[in-house]
Amino acid sequence: MKSRSFPFHPLAMAAYPVLALLAANITEVDWRVALRPLLISLGAGALLCLLLRLLLKDWQRTGLVSSFLLLLFFTYGQIYHLLESNPIFGLNLGRHRVLIVIYAVLFGVGLWWLLRRVKNPGAATLPLNVVGLLLVAIPLVQITASLVQSTAQQRETAALVASASPALQPREQPLPDIYYIILDGHTRQDALLNDFNYDNSPFIADLRDMGFYVAECSRSNYVYTQGSITAPLNLDYVDNLRGELESLNLGDDIWILLKQSRVRRMLEEIGYQTVAYDTTYEWSRLTDADVYLSLGSDSSFLQMITPFEAMLIKSSAGLILTDSQSQFIRSHFEQINFPYSYHVNAQRFILDQMPSIPDYPGPKFVFVHILVPHVPFVFKADGTIWEDPAYYAGEKAMPSDSILIDEGYMNQVAFIDQAITLVLEQILAESETPPIIFMHGDHGWIDQNRLLILNAMYLPDQNYAALYPTISPVNGFRVIFNSYFGTDYALLPDISYNADNQPSPEISPQCLTP
Repeated sequence: MKSRSFPFHPLAMAAYPVLALLAANITEVDWRVALRPLLISLGAGALLCLLLRLLLKDWQRTGLVSSFLLLLFFTYGQIYHLLESNPIFGLNLGRHRVLIVIYAVLFGVGLWWLLRRVKNPGAATLPLNVVGLLLVAIPLVQITASLVQSTAQQRETAALVASASPALQPREQPLPDIYYIILDGHTRQDALLNDFNYDNSPFIADLRDMGFYVAECSRSNYVYTQGSITAPLNLDYVDNLRGELESLNLGDDIWILLKQSRVRRMLEEIGYQTVAYDTTYEWSRLTDADVYLSLGSDSSFLQMITPFEAMLIKSSAGLILTDSQSQFIRSHFEQINFPYSYHVNAQRFILDQMPSIPDYPGPKFVFVHILVPHVPFVFKADGTIWEDPAYYAGEKAMPSDSILIDEGYMNQVAFIDQAITLVLEQILAESETPPIIFMHGDHGWIDQNRLLILNAMYLPDQNYAALYPTISPVNGFRVIFNSYFGTDYALLPDISYNADNQPSPEISPQCLTP
């Protein structure tokens, strides 16, 4: 008796690996990174079914064979890594020369059994369809629940922030664009000179020649990025913001106050559009910005395979290609699976696209988080990429020794100093209304200079009476709002908190003066 159920379980088998990987990483990645691999996987699964249907003349058997082949394909990488890290009786079976043979045997035996021994393939269609639905439903529920919760939290946070913030009263028209630029890990001029014997005074001089005020003795408010960005964007220290988090039952999820910040909401209330770039970190992606720019948002830019897609490839039989000894395939996939290829292109995309921001209709609040000079140390001073993996192949992408750490960091500082100088010059030249630019490092580098940061501000009227050499980022927008938007914020004490969330004294009180 033939089953009337149509076998759609191969499509579920094709979708499940992508959805499961997304569900496992939903707090770290934007859900949209799964769209392309999901469509490709579904398309490949459908094409496989159509080709097998032409050969087998039977949809039911086609479904069985297709699901079997997809199962082999998508489990290969996972089984490989499992066996590689868990030897059996002292034998490491996580080797391609072993596993390919095992899978070839499974392929042959399984195909023979499905084609020759299974007399009624339709009997398995309904239960396999049910299993397929469950496989797809479980990660979809997890993804949906996470997205709904995150969206609700951000909506509630935005409403709370808006209700607790005073209305801005602009003193001038037209309103200036406001750029908030974070150079991740950019330490101070004196720290570079003292600790690395590197002199970036030409960069500081360029900033001052453009009209920037450089706070030569500035320190970050926190040693970690989230706190260092959240505090300035909310005009207060994180501890003082915890009441808002507790009222929303959010605990220590301060990233929500980064995405739905007081500064952003206050500016949007008076007509500013928020423009943001993909930071590659989910907790700082402002995906609900009026203009959200990423590699995929520019059709003229060839988007590389993302780290999410690389993980998917390496969990499947695609791992065989990535580990292939063929020089062409090997070099291609090393670039793909080297997770910093996407990082490199993301940073270049930001730097390439920022000069075009003045052309967007305004006024605009522009959030830019550039992950340079932070690790991985991939950029040379001239913007080319290190070919020696020792610069980024260590634990947590650190170089393999202290000499390379110093060289890698100095090269990235030199690269970003040159690159951001050109960007700032173009923004100032192309802006019809002189903009406000607030740029700082979220923290310094390591050890005693962890809290010593670059901190620079450009104000259209060049009136820097409210600024001083030791001003910290938490007071940046307080100065900007007082100067241009009619507020009367008192400046907060400039406090730096260490990893234990305790005030940190100035370890190196001497700093260079202009």
